[in-house]
Amino acid sequence: MSLIKGVEIVRKIITVALTAAIITSSLCGCNSGAGAEQKPAETAQQSEAAEQKTEETGSAEQGEKELKECPAEAADDVILSAGEGVAPTIDISGCDTFTQIVDTKLSDGMGYANVTIGETDALLVSSGTFDDLNGSKAAIDATVFMYDNEKPVEVGKLACGGTAYPLSIKDNALYVGSNHWMAKVTIDQGKLSVIDKNALEFDKDGNESVYRMTGADLFADLENTKVINFDPVGGKVSSLPKYEYSGPELFYTVIYKYLVDELGSRYSQGDVTIPCPIIVAEDESNKEDIKVWGAFWVFNYKLNGDVLECVSGGSHPGCLHVKDVLDDPEGYVVTEFEQVGDGSDFDPTAKKIFGKYYEDFIKASSDEKKREELRAQIIANYAYDNDLKIKSYQDYGWDPVPLPTEIVDGFYGFDD
Repeated sequence: MSLIKGVEIVRKIITVALTAAIITSSLCGCNSGAGAEQKPAETAQQSEAAEQKTEETGSAEQGEKELKECPAEAADDVILSAGEGVAPTIDISGCDTFTQIVDTKLSDGMGYANVTIGETDALLVSSGTFDDLNGSKAAIDATVFMYDNEKPVEVGKLACGGTAYPLSIKDNALYVGSNHWMAKVTIDQGKLSVIDKNALEFDKDGNESVYRMTGADLFADLENTKVINFDPVGGKVSSLPKYEYSGPELFYTVIYKYLVDELGSRYSQGDVTIPCPIIVAEDESNKEDIKVWGAFWVFNYKLNGDVLECVSGGSHPGCLHVKDVLDDPEGYVVTEFEQVGDGSDFDPTAKKIFGKYYEDFIKASSDEKKREELRAQIIANYAYDNDLKIKSYQDYGWDPVPLPTEIVDGFYGFDD
């Protein structure tokens, strides 16, 4: 296996507002407005338009809005708006009970849970669920409903920063958070209300400071919470085969598999997850710790005719650590993923993780054309390997992109 000589590229310029471990659907989903019932895939697609606008304008209007981008003591609005465009938008007109919402308004793949928040009985509806490996079907976003005058009404939306932080509950308070913030939320006077929060902040040298509203360590407290178990709706089985790297190198097979299984699961699911690794550099000098730097993109798609439509996805810049394991049947195993931070953390953590490759990373991140060429080639190879009649892929609000001719033999996912 040779060192990577080329640099692969990202379609959308990574800004300091980039959310690397963003919540389900946040990179391809946005709020379409009240009164519009949506399936999870539709919610995710509409958010793509918002995400594109975010990156083009450099604004911070994305699913996960970090507390550290505003004064920590005045960030309740940031926490309580994190679910907008991510948690499902549901028209509940005509529904007199929670049961009717579940039976008539939810689509396959969504999830629901009945919990008591504060002193209020509530229904939580998520865009999707995942197995937390501890016996629960967890979720990282939810639209919250309660009864008002014996009729269900929407209270608000919430979203976490990834599958490491599923929606949890303790003492009738919801716990919602990410790598850099954590909050306890209740329902007060018919509205979601933050009753406690923590925020991690970093100076230009990467030194960490912690804001605690009441003095409680919510990150530590999270270990004593109960992950909310969501009942999944339907049981739809994907009509598409799982993506597998088709090139000649076992090393890249393991990396691509990691991207699909570990990163793709953080977003609203479609029919298939297809990664697009933008690899910047590689260091194989230590077989116990091979390092691969890059912006590791993953996209979830649903098939519509002969078009793969993107429903969710995102970029995860950082460094993958891979070990050469002789007694492992796969030959290699990913041991660690150092991920670039979000918001104001982006630049200092990127410089720390990428080191001498930082400028290469920034340069790679600005080349939209080359990044889309790689993305199209990977999809074309997937279609060829599985004998699928897929002719193009499409992001929400954009024209379909025709697929090129497949290149399977010798394909690594970067320029040689």
